[in-house]
Amino acid sequence: MGGYVRALIIDDDETFCQFLAEVLESKGIEAVWTTDGLKGYEMAGYQHYTFFICDVRMPSIQGTELAEKLRNDDPGAKIILISAFADESLLKVTNSLAIPLLSKPFGPARLLDAVSQILHS
Repeated sequence: MGGYVRALIIDDDETFCQFLAEVLESKGIEAVWTTDGLKGYEMAGYQHYTFFICDVRMPSIQGTELAEKLRNDDPGAKIILISAFADESLLKVTNSLAIPLLSKPFGPARLLDAVSQILHS
């Protein structure tokens, strides 16, 4: 995917974080992850990340709220939201934020396709 790319994965499911990181690293993308949404937001303030992958449902903060905070800090932030509960109201929110939503479960090809799209947008 050309150049140096670093992703921050924020999902309360550690196994899923590891899966996402492995898929990204197989394409030469450095992947950093945390299972704590608020810690993820803090981490975003300390280092530059090319893009973010956030789970929508987390205990400490909703992924949509986290995405809004990231966009407030950096209007150009590239974000992918993921959810096992992709209903119509969530789709409306992600559309209004202009953030792609991946519905769980999904495979590596779907993830890499979404990453490629946001990196080239």
